[in-house]
Amino acid sequence: MSNIFTEQPWIADTGPIAPGLSGAEIALNSRRSALKVLLSVVSIFFMLMIVAYGGRMLYQDWQPTPQISLLWANTGLLLLSSLCLQAALIWARADNVHWVRGALVGAGVLTVLFLAGQLVAWQQLTSMVLGDFSNPSVGFFFMITGIHGLHMAGGMIALVRAISRAFGQSDVRAMEHNVSNCALYWHYLLGVWLVVFGLLFTGNNFEILLRICGFI
Repeated sequence: MSNIFTEQPWIADTGPIAPGLSGAEIALNSRRSALKVLLSVVSIFFMLMIVAYGGRMLYQDWQPTPQISLLWANTGLLLLSSLCLQAALIWARADNVHWVRGALVGAGVLTVLFLAGQLVAWQQLTSMVLGDFSNPSVGFFFMITGIHGLHMAGGMIALVRAISRAFGQSDVRAMEHNVSNCALYWHYLLGVWLVVFGLLFTGNNFEILLRICGFI
């Protein structure tokens, strides 16, 4: 009879309770969640810039940005750096510490070359327009590539920390989380750059961009 009064049938039986996470695991999950939230916010920001770019194209004073062939090489560098981080993540899961270190350093060098190439592209565009920045597309070029470059430079801080930790310890599992976060960030910024570069700086994509932005 006592069991009848102590039972609580309105509470579902969910089975055994899962073991609680340790403080370190909670911290790792929190960092991953914070990174995903950051990427979501950045996505909205870049989408707004693309829409603003498309809306500004409707005005009569709009002229396409001069084509800069160096951007293709810069895109290749960013792609290779992202592949290096993906390789570092694969080798971290395979407990190959030496290859992880090499891949991380390679990703860092390629990213620095990408940022340097973007600065050279700025110089080339400045010489093409002969210092005349009245064309609004030129201003958009500097703004969008500059903001993307700042995000890459910010990611380099995390990458340098991951490299220092990789050379400071031999436990690959301990560095896997840092490598995974860097790989996610680089893959994301590569995707953003491919969209921005493909839509805005590879030629006259006027109608395509306006349809995507919903203006036609």
